This record gives sequence, C-alpha cells and structure tokens, in this order.
Amino acid sequence: MRHAVKALLAGGLTLASSAALAQTDNITIYGFLKVDAESVWAGGAKGGVPSIQRLSNNLSVIGFKGVEDLGGGLQAFFQIESNVGVDTGSGALADRNDNVGLRGSFGEIFGGQYESPYRFVTVYAIDPFTAGIFASNSIMGNGFTTAGNAQSPASFDRRQKNLVQYSTPDFNGLVGKIAYAAREEATNTTNPGLIAGNLIYTNGPLYLAYGFEQHKDYFASGTKDTGNKFGVAYSFGPTRVRFAWERLRYEPTASTNLRRDAWQLAVTHNIGNGQLRASYVRAEKSKGNATTGIGGIGKPGTESGAQQFSLGYGYHLSKRTELWGAFTKINNQQTASYNLSANAIPGLSAGQSPAGIGLGITHKF
Repeated sequence: MRHAVKALLAGGLTLASSAALAQTDNITIYGFLKVDAESVWAGGAKGGVPSIQRLSNNLSVIGFKGVEDLGGGLQAFFQIESNVGVDTGSGALADRNDNVGLRGSFGEIFGGQYESPYRFVTVYAIDPFTAGIFASNSIMGNGFTTAGNAQSPASFDRRQKNLVQYSTPDFNGLVGKIAYAAREEATNTTNPGLIAGNLIYTNGPLYLAYGFEQHKDYFASGTKDTGNKFGVAYSFGPTRVRFAWERLRYEPTASTNLRRDAWQLAVTHNIGNGQLRASYVRAEKSKGNATTGIGGIGKPGTESGAQQFSLGYGYHLSKRTELWGAFTKINNQQTASYNLSANAIPGLSAGQSPAGIGLGITHKF
C-alpha cells in the first residue's frame, strides 16, 4: 500500500510539473540594464547650475511576456514591465508597459498601460540615443511622462494609462495603430481624453512613419491639443541617416493657443564592433496668443527657441553588452526651459542651458 501511495504521489507530481511547464514554456523574461557615470551642469541665466557628478540609471527595465495559442490562428498574450533603478535599487512592479490582449489574422488588440503610438514614430527608430540625458525627447514631444488623461498635460511623449490599442496586420511592411485612453478622469466640468495613431512602413533599409495624437480638455474644458510627427530613416551601407519633424499645438484656454515646430537630424555609422552616433535637434520659436509657455516651450513672441547637440560612441563587447560614452548640450533661448531627458538637472531656470557627459555600460537580456 505504501509503495502504491508513493507511486501515485510521484505520478501526480510529474503531471503537475508537466502542466506548470506547459503554462510557462511561452513566457519570456527580457530587459536591459543601462547605467553611466556622468557630469551635468547648466550655464546661462542667474549664474547657471554648478557641475554635478552622479551615477545615473537610464530607464533600465525587466519584463515578462507570454503567449498562449488558442487555436485557429488566435493567440492570447500579455506583458508586464517594470523599471529597475540600478543606481538606487528603486523600482515598482508593472510601472512601465503592461497589457493583455488577443492577436490573429485581424491584427492585435489589447488594454493596459502603454506607450502611445505617437511616441513610437521616432523614439526608437530615429533617435540613436533613445533613453537618458542624450536623447532627443529633451525637446521632441515636450517631455516624457507616464500618466493618465490631463496629467502632465504638456507631454506628447507619453506612456498612457487606461489605454486600448488596435494594430492592423502587416500589409507588405505597412502597419497602422490606433489607441484610445478611457476617460476615467471625467469631472463635472471636464471630460479629458486622448486618441492617437500611427502608420509605419519598413522595407529593407527604408523606414517611413507618421503619427497623430489629440488631447481634449487637458488644460481646460473645451480645449484641444494636437501633435503631428513624421519620421524617415535610410541606410547607406554602414551609415544610417534619420530625420524627424513634429508640430505641437496647444490650447491652454478656450480662447488662446500656442504652436511649436521642432525637428531632428541624426546619423549613425558602424565601424566594426563600434558605432558613432550624432544628433541635432532644433526647437523653433513658439507662435500664438498664449500668455505663458507650456512645458519647456517659452511664451509666444519671446526668444523661445532651443537647440540640442549630442555626440556618442558605443563599442559592443558582445551582442548583449556595450560600453559607451556620450556628450550633450541644450542651448535654451531666454524663455525656453528644455531640460535633460530622463535624468533632469534639478532647479533649472528658463534661459539656462543644460549639458552633460557620461561613460556607461548597457547589458541586454
């Protein structure tokens, strides 16, 4: 009897282990750790900001993805992604891209917290620096945020809460996305909402993209803010040339507006295991009848433009590990206050021009 019980338990454990394996064999753990030792400072108005030496995390991440085949070409999928503060040990579960959805011949649909389709147009395909103080979203998109409707209203570089997104199938390299943020922030006087979409075409060395995003009631009842962005990239052998343009238009009140154009020209050049990177971003002066600036954008009718220069080099020790160094400088005009992306300089004032240099390592897994 004792031997029969042992055999039964062993068989049950084997079946349980097999079942657990069947549930987890399509789960992927992924991410990257990116940290650099850097010095940052700012010159200009009011004496600027003295040099600060620091160790900075560059949006390191750990994530889990899973897929379940449901038959007939239909799949269920999920993603749970979290920030990892390599420099301080900080981070929270599921504070980045998280979703659950279905995909099949019809395309893909999910709900969750996720980067807006507008952000995807340029942040990965165009910007050779992507994350950290050297990235173009110091200016492009007017600041990054993870937020719900009407929160951080200046930002068009968003990871949006309560997002529903649909992606089309791939039509010979052309894919479209449209997203809607549920209006859970409605009050008796405002009903803020977001819609966004993009079209992205890839064919060998060619990349073309367009994105649109609209915010309603983000600043006040009856207001509407819009973003339009184009991106293009093309490779000539080891050299890839990248360009982006965007127009942001805000209505801080129902009777006032502010418009700002910006563009980026970037290039990368591969040399053996290394890559040279360069980026130039220009924010034009704002226009309109608004009485104040918005985000880093200065008040219309003033010296509100800015430029950012970034230079860098990365050397791949392997496919997953890179040593790199970079320099960036933003030249803000009198009323502009664009700050370094991801790890801003605290206490920056309008007219001050932030800069930074860093040496870092990135490990992907």
